Amino acid sequence: MKALGDTAPRHLALLDLADPVPKDGEVLVRVRAAGVCGSDLHGFLGRSKKRVPPLVLGHEFSGEVAANQAGLSGIAPGGAVAVYPIISCGTCEYCASERERLCPARRVYGLDFHGGLAEYVAVPRRCLFPIPASMSFVEGSLVEPLANAVHVVKRCPEVRGKTGLVYGAGPIGMLCAFVARQEGARFIIMVDRNAHRLARLKELAADITIDSSRQDPVASVLEQTGGRGVDFAIDAVGNAQCRQNSITCTVSGGTVICIGLEEEVCSVDTRSLVTRELDVKGAYAYSRSDFAEALSMLNRKMLSWSRVVTKAGLAQGQAIFDDLASGHSSILKAVFEI
Repeated sequence: MKALGDTAPRHLALLDLADPVPKDGEVLVRVRAAGVCGSDLHGFLGRSKKRVPPLVLGHEFSGEVAANQAGLSGIAPGGAVAVYPIISCGTCEYCASERERLCPARRVYGLDFHGGLAEYVAVPRRCLFPIPASMSFVEGSLVEPLANAVHVVKRCPEVRGKTGLVYGAGPIGMLCAFVARQEGARFIIMVDRNAHRLARLKELAADITIDSSRQDPVASVLEQTGGRGVDFAIDAVGNAQCRQNSITCTVSGGTVICIGLEEEVCSVDTRSLVTRELDVKGAYAYSRSDFAEALSMLNRKMLSWSRVVTKAGLAQGQAIFDDLASGHSSILKAVFEI
């Protein structure tokens, strides 16, 4: 099979690999669409400790069942599926309470082993979510990142009628703003350094956009909120400055959700957390119900995906990743059709 392999920092190659052989309980999926996550970009840049070349990246993918293992019912060859990319033990306290994402033994496609930027992937039956005929494979590949956003917004105690800040206009930040809007947030500010993305997102999800390369983001957010700050903030970048600014811009008693992972260790003003009683929470991945909810949202055509997706083939992989890594890419969401 053909696969897009991360072979060294900033270098991808189109590889010929053996087709995977499904084990007991697995089916072979013919991948049709696979999205690029910011964490894939970290792997491409050599900044991810667990994404060690050579590795086929990609954990946002959909396709069709190419072969069916004996004894598995309910899946017909050719059936369209979105892949839940977290493989967990299934027996620990986290798995028993629908928190597979926290399973100590969890493994993820494109992180712990080859992922979805390939023609074929062997997938456990329990990780397959059928997608209806009304959904395209590209929409199927968006279920995973949208599920992240669904989970992030659920970590906020209430967003309806509230003001929010999203730090980072990448795919996850964009989808977090979209979900927050769907859940009734009345005013959303987005901060980034990429003017191309900010211009697009002002049309799609944000009331106000702030270019942090040209404006003081904290002063601008406070000005836009009459000095009060926002009720909730989502840091979809994950470096020290973005985390601190998210905290500074949040009203006393408000909530800050951290999903960005650019830096492992960050210094922030913890005195402010204490004296202003801020809730700071992490958000990692999603539950199976979050995944199903994201699939339903896409099936109901709540997201105009054609306005945010740039499609490419695997042979364009190096060029697409180079563009995304440039810091001034106009691509909102890259999806490879395979």
